[in-house]
Amino acid sequence: MTVSDILATIDRDIAQLRRARTLLGGSTAATAKKSPGRPKRAARIPKKAVSIAVPAAAKPAKKKRNLLPEGRKRFVAAMKRRWAAKKEAAEADVPATTKPAKKANNRHISPEGRKRIAEAVKLRRGAQKAAVAAPAK
Repeated sequence: MTVSDILATIDRDIAQLRRARTLLGGSTAATAKKSPGRPKRAARIPKKAVSIAVPAAAKPAKKKRNLLPEGRKRFVAAMKRRWAAKKEAAEADVPATTKPAKKANNRHISPEGRKRIAEAVKLRRGAQKAAVAAPAK
């Protein structure tokens, strides 16, 4: 074995130990400065190629929870009861008539009052027409 082979082996071992330390320590390794933006296609690592072994003690396996048909039926029945109670409470809160009672309108003008208003408007319009026609002559 030559010296260059030994150095290459040592470098490989050092890189492997650094990766192991990073995984176990949870900190990021000192990497080259990243440039902004998305990395080039060749530099990206496919997701399938990355396989990180995590010890079983660090991350417990989640057990998948399955609902049995009987449990699902109980759940559906309970939700229907809950929705029915909520709907019933909402209907009880709302009064039968949603429109407010119409207020009596006591503001009527008598026929005599209408005549007086019409006469006043005619007089005012006549005065305006006279004012416009007088300065023109």
